[in-house]
Amino acid sequence: MHPFTGLATREDGAIKICCRSQPVAYIQDESLEEAWNNSTMLKVREQVLNNERPDVCKACFDLEDQGVQSLRQRHIKPLIPESRVNLYPDALDKLEDDYSMPFDIPTMEIKLNNLCNLKCRMCNPLDSTSWTDWNEVEEFYEKENNFLAPLIKEKVNRPGQYIGPFDNSTNWWTSFDKLLPHFRRVEFAGGEPLMDPTHFKILNALSPYGNNIEIKYATNGTKFGINKTENVYKYWPRFNSIALNISIDGIEDSYEYIRGNGNWLQLIENIKKFKEIPNISRIVGAVAVQVSNALDLDNMIRYFLDDIGIVFYANMVRYPQVLSVQVLPAEIKQKVVEKLSSVRQEVPKFNLVKENPILKDITYQQIDGVINFLQSDDKTHLWQDCIEYNTRLDKTRKQSFFSVHPEFKKYV
Repeated sequence: MHPFTGLATREDGAIKICCRSQPVAYIQDESLEEAWNNSTMLKVREQVLNNERPDVCKACFDLEDQGVQSLRQRHIKPLIPESRVNLYPDALDKLEDDYSMPFDIPTMEIKLNNLCNLKCRMCNPLDSTSWTDWNEVEEFYEKENNFLAPLIKEKVNRPGQYIGPFDNSTNWWTSFDKLLPHFRRVEFAGGEPLMDPTHFKILNALSPYGNNIEIKYATNGTKFGINKTENVYKYWPRFNSIALNISIDGIEDSYEYIRGNGNWLQLIENIKKFKEIPNISRIVGAVAVQVSNALDLDNMIRYFLDDIGIVFYANMVRYPQVLSVQVLPAEIKQKVVEKLSSVRQEVPKFNLVKENPILKDITYQQIDGVINFLQSDDKTHLWQDCIEYNTRLDKTRKQSFFSVHPEFKKYV
């Protein structure tokens, strides 16, 4: 559904089909309007409709091959209300014979810059201005030929550098203004959008059409705005609804270890405050599944669905590969599978699932996806690199891998 219903952006200026795809253009070279029907987009639409796999969509197909439901699959199946096949069932009606489409797209996924107050272990300087110790771990990305290694070398000239190519881009603002009356859903990620002045500038532009728009966030949940006038309490009431995907990658110590600068107790208080805002449609706990939270996943599921009342949703960390759960020693992997299989049996009894029965199958899907991914590939040869990666960051961040994860000591 994505090539027919929207575009996405990345902090370096990339224009993409969705947040997972490879770029189809760059804002420095093309406007959104030009990118929407450029030769790459036309070819992707043709390939999708011929049941082919476009190269730029490799990320989703790789996950599907490992038994994990991809973003692509979620939006062509009607299980979740926000599936694009539900939201835009008539999207293909506007498709021309040459695979072009009118520039009146209903959805955008927006990453504008790398402004962020956290420095998460699986993140990088292109996603966060707080990531100032990239030099400690850059070689791990280089060893796996990760696209981020040369990209960061090109874009980031100093630690903590701000990257914001959309801020003053005519290619961005002129095209975006044309889309304002057509939007039905606008999604923000970052960086951290709730501390970004440009994000609030966009909310202001969207406000006249707000009754028809749902705003969705991928947020770290640590901020409500930048000051007393630019904040969620001023802008969110102007929109039809607000959906939050709050990144929560552990519980207590493991959360603070993974999400550098994060405070667990403050995060939980913030979630309670978010839940009090009247037009919040849902809150999802988005978990980047990785080495440092693998043994916490069962307790996270219980805590989310039974205690604090938010949805559990899992993303697989695939790079850096040294943080993937696929690098875990076999005994640990088996323990993770046992814990997840056990909590799977409890799902129907959780409070939030009782209130929203649709969450039973959704949670089963998330659990099964983690197990399938964990077992689909063996990267245990990278286990020592995983320890080294984390130990290097520990030195600059004054943390300790084995203090947070004492169960890993015997596998050194």
